[in-house]
Amino acid sequence: MRRDVAWNMVPVALLGVVGLGLNLTIAGHWGAAPLGAFNIVTTAMFALAVVGAAGLQFSVLRAVAEDPEDRDRVAAVVVGALVPNLVLSALATGAFLALRGPIGALVKSTIVPEGMLWAAPGLLCFGINKTLFGVVNGLRRMRAFAVYTSLRYLLIAAGLGIAYARDLSPAQLPVIWSITECTLLLVLVVELMATVALRRAAGWRAWTRRHLDYGARSVVATLGMELNQKLDIWVVGAVMPEAQVGIYSLAAVVYEGALQLSMVVQNNVNPLIARHIAKGELLEVETIVKRARRWFVPAMVAACALGAALYPYLIPWLTKDEFRAGAAPFAILMGGLALASPWLPFNQMLLMAERPGWHTVFIVSMVTVAGAALGILTTTYGLVGAGAGTAIGLIAAAVLLRVMVKKTVGIRL
Repeated sequence: MRRDVAWNMVPVALLGVVGLGLNLTIAGHWGAAPLGAFNIVTTAMFALAVVGAAGLQFSVLRAVAEDPEDRDRVAAVVVGALVPNLVLSALATGAFLALRGPIGALVKSTIVPEGMLWAAPGLLCFGINKTLFGVVNGLRRMRAFAVYTSLRYLLIAAGLGIAYARDLSPAQLPVIWSITECTLLLVLVVELMATVALRRAAGWRAWTRRHLDYGARSVVATLGMELNQKLDIWVVGAVMPEAQVGIYSLAAVVYEGALQLSMVVQNNVNPLIARHIAKGELLEVETIVKRARRWFVPAMVAACALGAALYPYLIPWLTKDEFRAGAAPFAILMGGLALASPWLPFNQMLLMAERPGWHTVFIVSMVTVAGAALGILTTTYGLVGAGAGTAIGLIAAAVLLRVMVKKTVGIRL
């Protein structure tokens, strides 16, 4: 597992460079207000992509991981997920376009509605790519997973380069997502054709029903997780000026980059956890948890401390002095991340244990706590309150996950 984790640290490094570079370039070249608008469009796009994928990526991951050697079964599982995925992604894109006006009015922006038009093709492909990544993950092709994830970030960099070279208007910047996801879809389709014998997908309709049932029970949780990750941006956007959104969103992007360290571990342990739980080998799952924590928690705590120390000096130097105001909320975000780190890689344990309903309860509870904290603290303390509200939600989620997994699955986290 450590070798696979090492491979998947490459895209995390690229995310750090490209993700931060994307936001720093927009901040430095276009300014804080365009950065805020860009991140609002991105947040809306990512939320609707969850609707397009509808939890099918987790269902296909779990089902493929249970018996990846049975090629006929894998083909039926994959086709059974992709057929509804195509329809749902198209519907999600339509909803995204219909919400352009209301979202622009909510955040008081004229840039956001036009930006959503440029991002729409990317949303359509993004929802499908989520499911295709689930197939790669379920097959335990973790090096390929790392390569394709890395490619995504390289394509983002290429899209940014095009935007910079052509000096696109702030409203056109979200085309970066369309360039990225549409190109990546072509690559993942080639991967799919090379690894899954789609013509042997007899009985795929039965799997479609199973996937939709699983997705219906988990999509609210998945959407809640996505909204929770961006809830602070929405709250700041609703109550503060666009420039303040840009300042905070840059801090949030760096925070999310640090959070990706836990996602690397999660992507590697999920197939193993699903397989052991399906066989009733709960003690093996607890062993996986202990081994992962042994090195992950110290690494995460060190990364959080280093990031909090460097932010107030490095970020203003790379952008503009106005972004120094994001240092305090960023430090609070890093503190919450460090405290929650022992549980972060196992956030999808309930999904892997076929408890999508309980996973939904977990996510809704987490979003409720975070939303209440953000609503109270952001309106009172501004950007610092937004960081504190997000950190409170993260820590509460860790406590809740530990309790729920023990009671519903019987695994001690």
